[in-house]
Amino acid sequence: MPYVEHLYGRTWYRKRGSARSNKLPIICLHGGPGGHSTFMEGLFELADERQVFLYDQVGGGKSSATGKRQWTVPTFVRELEILRETWGIDRFHLFGASWGTTLALEYYLKHANRVESLLFQSPMFSAKDWQDDANRLIKKLPATERKVIHYCHEIGATDSKVYRDAMKRYYAKHVCRNPKRAKLAATVKNAHGNEVYEYMWGVSEFSSTGTLKDYDRTKSLKTIKVPTLLVCGQYDEATPKTARRYSAQIPDSRFVEIKGASHAILSEKPAQLIKVVRSFLT
Repeated sequence: MPYVEHLYGRTWYRKRGSARSNKLPIICLHGGPGGHSTFMEGLFELADERQVFLYDQVGGGKSSATGKRQWTVPTFVRELEILRETWGIDRFHLFGASWGTTLALEYYLKHANRVESLLFQSPMFSAKDWQDDANRLIKKLPATERKVIHYCHEIGATDSKVYRDAMKRYYAKHVCRNPKRAKLAATVKNAHGNEVYEYMWGVSEFSSTGTLKDYDRTKSLKTIKVPTLLVCGQYDEATPKTARRYSAQIPDSRFVEIKGASHAILSEKPAQLIKVVRSFLT
């Protein structure tokens, strides 16, 4: 299996496409933190024109587990730079989904000279904005589920069955509307990655309690100087309204909403997302 060894452990990756292509490669960053690239394989559709790189960020997926002191944004930024150097890539397009957009932005702010363009799918640039969006979406749930979520947060019962059931209903509306994909996701073993997720983010998508709870890079968006694409699903937990606001702050950007999709766009509307990404890259 292809791994890159480095100071944090080893990173598992996959690549498709010809290195002889005259088009710049694209590196793709999965969600999380502590996630994996399993459900990003649809992006290999782009490999008919350029090299496409996917990898499991260290601490999750098939990459090695890490200690708590490595569960920081700088760790993942440095890991990406190590991979870029190892793969011999000078300049590239950078795609991120969910937490991957956070990582993509952080990498760009440190290594802008390496990035040809940025593609942000379902962006998380502010934990407060994310939490505010989640609160608005929760208000649209049935009263019983709203009460369960709020009460379990108040008493710290987020490991209870009733909370998990309410969480599943929220996820079915705003995280993944594809039942087969959601069921498959539940079978993927990623124990050490889940620890990273809870430490950095929280117990659920709509409860930011980890080290990222005060994260906010919205003031940096105006400094982006490369062409930028923002994409959200119609029912996305990263709401189109917030993404449009982000897009308005980036000088050379465009926003696209994928109708009928939620957060897991690549699993729900893969053809539409690939078409949008391919058009932007062209």
